Amino acid sequence: MRKKILYLLLIAISLVHVTYASEEPNWSVSLIPAELKLKSNAVIRNFETILTISANGKVEEFVKIATTILNENGERFSYLVESYDKFSSISGLDGVVYDKTGKKIRKIKADEFLDVSAIAGFSIYDDNRLKVANPKVGDYPYTVVYEYTKKHKSFFAIPGWQIYPSYNVSVQKSSYKIILEKGAKISLKGNEKFALTPTIIEGVESKSYLWSIENLPIIEQEPFSGAFTDVTPILYVAPERFVMDDYEGSNSSWSDLGNWAHNLGRNKNILPEQTKEKIKNLLLDASSDIEKAKRLYEYLQNKVRYVSIQMGIGGYQPFPAETVDRLSYGDCKALANYMKSLLEIAGIKSYYCLVRAGEDAPNIDNKFVCSQFNHAFLMLPISKDTLYLECTNQQVPFGYNGTFTDDRDVLVIDSINSYLKHTNVYGKEKNKIINSFSFKVSNQMDCNVLQKSSYIGVATEDVRYLMLERPEKQRENVLSRFQLRQVKITSLNYVEQKDILPIITESVEYNVSQIAQVTNNNTMILPFNQVTQLEDIKRVSNRKSDIVIRRDFMQIDTLKFAIPLQLNIDKLPVANSFTSAFGAYKLEVNSTKNLITFIRTIEWKKGKFKPELYTDLVQYQRKINEMDRQVLMLKAK
Repeated sequence: MRKKILYLLLIAISLVHVTYASEEPNWSVSLIPAELKLKSNAVIRNFETILTISANGKVEEFVKIATTILNENGERFSYLVESYDKFSSISGLDGVVYDKTGKKIRKIKADEFLDVSAIAGFSIYDDNRLKVANPKVGDYPYTVVYEYTKKHKSFFAIPGWQIYPSYNVSVQKSSYKIILEKGAKISLKGNEKFALTPTIIEGVESKSYLWSIENLPIIEQEPFSGAFTDVTPILYVAPERFVMDDYEGSNSSWSDLGNWAHNLGRNKNILPEQTKEKIKNLLLDASSDIEKAKRLYEYLQNKVRYVSIQMGIGGYQPFPAETVDRLSYGDCKALANYMKSLLEIAGIKSYYCLVRAGEDAPNIDNKFVCSQFNHAFLMLPISKDTLYLECTNQQVPFGYNGTFTDDRDVLVIDSINSYLKHTNVYGKEKNKIINSFSFKVSNQMDCNVLQKSSYIGVATEDVRYLMLERPEKQRENVLSRFQLRQVKITSLNYVEQKDILPIITESVEYNVSQIAQVTNNNTMILPFNQVTQLEDIKRVSNRKSDIVIRRDFMQIDTLKFAIPLQLNIDKLPVANSFTSAFGAYKLEVNSTKNLITFIRTIEWKKGKFKPELYTDLVQYQRKINEMDRQVLMLKAK
């Protein structure tokens, strides 16, 4: 009897210990170190992730995150936004809000966790869902704590560990734990900023890895920095093998992963006989494969529109070409497959490709095999320069992939021989602006200006959208580039040359009521460049991130001033040229009796530069601006 009482007593003591150990920490804002509040919009107080991975591919993910919101700019970090789909489920959702002293304000109710479509308004087929909560506190600072469990039936990609969620958010504590049950196999790789070593515990039935970190101050966004994922530590995790809807795949090599994608698209290229005849008639008088491909691309653009398909395996697998042909819509996978099927009718070989798309998206880590892609398009090896076809955009010219998919590694799907290939790099001749300004100056210093600007290649992306804007928006954009005052635009139009290297020509005519300042001694001071000046680069002390110039670029400005014969040139800007690691600048000055011509050339060089060179970059652009602010001085004869 005494042994039984002692046993019960020991159980009671252990229960008290468990209850005490599981008590919620003190979330008082006063416990946040001062350095974590500096320039911070929010503080991750504790972010705990535990992944349990079984040999059959199932994954259980437990997440608990506490975030203190310091101001309005940090408000978005109070939201819970967690996705799930046919292959996953979320349970155990819980949320609690605390005030600045750590006192519990309220528990977030079950009906406040909304269940919404992940791509509402953009998707016709969609089983991607979101659990969303917004506590709507607003009395800063406050803390919100969420926890939930997410179960994955099968896992194509395992969620890794990105320590920082964004700029200007500090991290007081974060941990990431992986428990591998017997037979489960994964691959791990940290990016360049990830330098943590895990604690590893090996058991009979499992093996665990634990990474943890504390007291990380904010990452501050700096001018000319790369993507956020390039400056924050990230741990990538991938299963060695996976199964999605009975489609088995492997991350052993890029060829293996590509083979899995190839199997998803197998037998999806069949088109109705009526469509085949229509395509053959369309191409009857086409004289070359490239002309045939261009006609088919324009046919695609005119026929179909983009919608998102996020239904089960459809999030990864293209719809059949016949379905797209009948419905005239599809997602990137379906439209790329449809275009590939159209090209097959013409006997033209093309390749379905997976890519991480986005204007400033970082390149994939080509040494870590797993799906790091978010988009599909086509590779067309039809000329000496391989072409890429963006199949979701009805405005992009044939063969121009632009900043959405340029200069990065893509996975070319070629049956069992899939491989990585680097897409086109646009040099300065393919990312160029040529401006011509003709200023006709009167005795009263008012001025009529004719401007013609040619945007070539990548540079077209800065103005293509303007072609679809209302005239007043177009005028507003043009005026925003000038340092001129009292400008009235009298005409403005755009013309696009839709080639593999597109060109958009912008023609503008405007009047300036006062282009120069007249001094007391009747000297006219006219800044020679009031139309293409650069803004000064912000100074940054103790810069931390690399300087990134994503693409080569060139701009050539010709500025011609026709001045009245009654005026003499009193002073001309000084010609000069200089270079730096970041580019080059040149100003040429020519004058005749009443015509002064300035030719200004500026280049930027693609590259990644050490943070220590930032002062050199600031000085380089400042020197350019000093040259551009020179003045032309005129006097009456």
